Amino acid sequence: MTTGQTSRPVKLVSPTSMGRTNRSRVLQLLLRNGPASRAHLARTLGVNRATIATILQPMIDDGTLVEGEAVSASPSGGKPARPLWFNERGAELGSLRISSTRLTAARLGMDGSIRQQSARDIEPGWALDHIVDTLLDLTSECFEGRDLVGVGIAAAGMVDTSTGTILSLHLAPVLNGFAIADLLGSEHGVPVAVDHHPRVLALGDKWFGLGRTLDDFASVYTGEALGMGIVHDGDVFRGYNGAGGEYGHTVVDVRGDLCMCGRRGCWETIATTRWLRAQATAAGLPGASSMDCAELVALAARGHPMAAELADRYAANIAIGLANNEHMLASSTYIMHGDVVGGGAYMRRRLQHHLTASAPHRGEQPTVLLDLSDDDTVLLGGGGLVLSSVYATTV
Repeated sequence: MTTGQTSRPVKLVSPTSMGRTNRSRVLQLLLRNGPASRAHLARTLGVNRATIATILQPMIDDGTLVEGEAVSASPSGGKPARPLWFNERGAELGSLRISSTRLTAARLGMDGSIRQQSARDIEPGWALDHIVDTLLDLTSECFEGRDLVGVGIAAAGMVDTSTGTILSLHLAPVLNGFAIADLLGSEHGVPVAVDHHPRVLALGDKWFGLGRTLDDFASVYTGEALGMGIVHDGDVFRGYNGAGGEYGHTVVDVRGDLCMCGRRGCWETIATTRWLRAQATAAGLPGASSMDCAELVALAARGHPMAAELADRYAANIAIGLANNEHMLASSTYIMHGDVVGGGAYMRRRLQHHLTASAPHRGEQPTVLLDLSDDDTVLLGGGGLVLSSVYATTV
């Protein structure tokens, strides 16, 4: 007898779903390449003008897109083209990040520009009612009275994407079972989607960041925790109802240190800032208790031999998790966020070296990129989660 999750019912693709998906692809093309005319979009997508008009017209009618000033079609003349771009006065995207100690909300333009950002500190020991009051005060400040397409939420813990519920947040168990999508949907009257923090990070890269031109990549968060969001064949990879994605708790040493999750040898036990600070303390490095990658690399650059050795170990330990993913899913490109970005080109080279050494040798080596933007990619990803939810990206 077979047990486990039942298969989803087989359904035909409806015209409505096809329309949403096609509009999603047009939006991604605009975000990738900038303003474009109908004719240019039709050529790029390989469709005729009637088809592109059918795809675009609903987004023009609802004010998402507007036509710009006419420009010459080519230096030799021709009918002037009117490039389409996002309406600055159109609907906006709501974004929210939930962690055990901080709530951050933002309102974004459809082009990914962050128009307002606010935050509130919370305490894991607070009662749920106190946290809810703080949350609603924050979202009211950011979202009240605005025309929102929806709100996308990045949660630090395990989530059920089908119900919009935070299932488990180890560092703030008061939020376990919190049906946050229902709460905010009722409060603001818009669709609300919830996903795991690393996957929302990947959506930020996919829609607005370094992943815009890539079909396959991994977004990697480093720091006090480790996370990885996978984009495969253009879509974020999720398990059933948002399960999976706990890359920080993949085991890299069965006899390793005890992890906060209760298992031994998780990737997080050897490749977070907690590990880094413990090792820096043992090595007698200055500033060990608050050490981060930027400070470690600065020490190494000043010729401190213990710092250079520790930086290399830190890179190797992070790279082993990337290499494991490369063996399984071959994401090929790894976009790094968080602590290691502070190590700059030095850290990127060490990560690249260790990843190349440990990954399968198929001819083309995997690539490590650093997200050096000033934007908060997770908050951008909240906007991307709205776009991916409202405009389905797969059919």
